[in-house]
Amino acid sequence: MHHHTPSWSRTQRDLFLKCPTAWVRAYGSTSKTRRAASASPVKPWNLLLRSLKATVIEQLEALRTGTEWTKEVAQRSLRLRFQDSLRATRNRMPHPQFEAMLIVANHRMKLLWRTDVMVQLQRGVHPQWSVLDRLDSEHIDGIDLFASPDLAIRVQAKWHLIRFDMQSNGTNASEQLESLAMVMWATKRTGLPNIPAMYAVQTIGWRGGTWVRTIVEVNNKEVEMAKRMIGHDVAEMKACVDASRYNLHSVPLAKNAAQCVSCRFKPICLGNETLETMRRKRILRLASSGI
Repeated sequence: MHHHTPSWSRTQRDLFLKCPTAWVRAYGSTSKTRRAASASPVKPWNLLLRSLKATVIEQLEALRTGTEWTKEVAQRSLRLRFQDSLRATRNRMPHPQFEAMLIVANHRMKLLWRTDVMVQLQRGVHPQWSVLDRLDSEHIDGIDLFASPDLAIRVQAKWHLIRFDMQSNGTNASEQLESLAMVMWATKRTGLPNIPAMYAVQTIGWRGGTWVRTIVEVNNKEVEMAKRMIGHDVAEMKACVDASRYNLHSVPLAKNAAQCVSCRFKPICLGNETLETMRRKRILRLASSGI
C-alpha cells in the first residue's frame, strides 16, 4: 500500500480549490503513472518566468559569497536556462519569438535589481541575510510545509522574509495565507527565531509593468489562524486521497469548465466529454454502485 505524506504549499492549495480530482492525480498518490502525468510539458511563458527566477536566485547566491555578476553574465545565464528548459520539455518556438521573450525577461530582471531590497543587498547595508530554497520543507504537526521564502534578511531586531512573484495577479487570500505560512516555516528553521513577532513578510511581485512590494502584517493571532486553515486544507486533501483509493470517481471534479481548458489531466479525466456530462455520468455510476 502506498503511503501519502500530508504536505501543503500554495501551489497545491490553489489546484485543490480548483479541482480536487486534478490535485489527487498530481499530488495524492505515489503511483508512477500519476507522477508521470503530472510532469507534462509546461507553457514556454511559464518556463521563462521560472528561468528568470532561478537566474535571480543564482545571482543572489553569488552575491552572498562576494561575487557580483555583470549584466552580460546574468543575461547569458538566463538565456542558457531558458534554452535548457525548452529543450527538456520539448517545447519549440521560432527564433524571433525566443529572442523577444528574452528581451521581456531581461527587462524585468534589470528592474528587479533596482528595487530597494536588491540595491541594499548590493551595497552591503544588511550584513546578515540568506538565500533559501523554495523547495525545502519543514515538518510541522505531521505536515511537510513547503513555504520557504526566497530571502531572509535581518533588519535591526526583525527578520524580513521575502518572496519573489515573477507574475502576480495581485493580493488574494492564497497569497496572504502563504505569507503567514512562511512565518510558520521560519519558526521551525534552525538558525532563525521561533517567535512569529520577530518577523516581517514581504512579497515583491510584478504587477502592471513594475515591481510592487506588498507587506503582510505578522502577529500571533494571524499566524495561529493560518495554521488552522492549513490544517483544514490538509484534512480535506487527506479525505480526497482516502476516497480516491476506494474510487477516484468519488472525488469532486472542477468547479467550472474554464478550469479544465488548460488542465494537463483533461484527456484522462474528460476524454471527449464536457465537464457537465462527465459529472452526470459519475453521479449515475456512483448511484448504481451503491456508494
